Amino acid sequence: MLSTKRDILEAPEEEEESEGPPREQDLKEAYIQLVRGVQEWQDGCVYQGDFGLDMKLGYGEFSWPTGESYRGQFYRDHRHGLGTYQWPDGSSFTGTFYLSYREGYGTMYLKTRLFQGLYKADQRFGPGVETYPDGRQDVGLWVREHLIKLCTEVPRSFSIHNYPEYSGFLTHSPARLSLSDEEKVDWDQPEGQDPFFYDYKRFLLNDDLTLPPEMHVYSTDNSHLPVTCSFRKELDAQIFLNDIPPFAEDEEPWFIKNETPLMVKIQKQTYKYRFTVTTTLSAFCWTAGPT
Repeated sequence: MLSTKRDILEAPEEEEESEGPPREQDLKEAYIQLVRGVQEWQDGCVYQGDFGLDMKLGYGEFSWPTGESYRGQFYRDHRHGLGTYQWPDGSSFTGTFYLSYREGYGTMYLKTRLFQGLYKADQRFGPGVETYPDGRQDVGLWVREHLIKLCTEVPRSFSIHNYPEYSGFLTHSPARLSLSDEEKVDWDQPEGQDPFFYDYKRFLLNDDLTLPPEMHVYSTDNSHLPVTCSFRKELDAQIFLNDIPPFAEDEEPWFIKNETPLMVKIQKQTYKYRFTVTTTLSAFCWTAGPT
């Protein structure tokens, strides 16, 4: 284990109102007292910023010995919220992070081009615009580095209307989707009537049994650990703090036009972050940090 050194600079007795970045406003509702400090690692990594609950929590800056750096919001030791990640070659990403991954809308600055659009799990996933030095733009739906659908009509393109045998697809009722479909765990039979309901199945139903207590003290590697439903809602509350909650129980399911599995996932991601576009694109106003 790497030894760490943490120097607490100051611990304010009272929370003061802030007109700056949303870091303090985000945490006021949780009644968590923040302190400013510095944490260093033997490999050269350094964190300077807010701490709460003995974790990186609030606003701060993390730098690596490789020259990479991140400045923005943290939540429970993760890059979570609005922030800017920079690489040694001058590339940078400004936008939304979710559990240390690029997630939601953001702007990626590269040496030869600029991309503005939606991300999921560190990859492009949804509507976006890529701009080239000569002014040309690719506009449409993206999956990783691939433009899978243009947002313009191609002259003389074929349509399903040209094939009468598929007219049935034009008359059926459109499907409905909600964001909570992925979180539901359906059982064929109730617990009392299921002869194969073993005790291990309770791990999928009860968040308290999924992970050991205080698991974040031992590991925050959520790439290999399950994310419980309660923790997922807690994470979403930090991202959508000032927006309408994107939960299906608060809204009616919406109609979808394209029921292709990949397009369904893209539409869900787009619908989930539909209220964060303006907030993300205006993040440049505060990414320089608090004054």
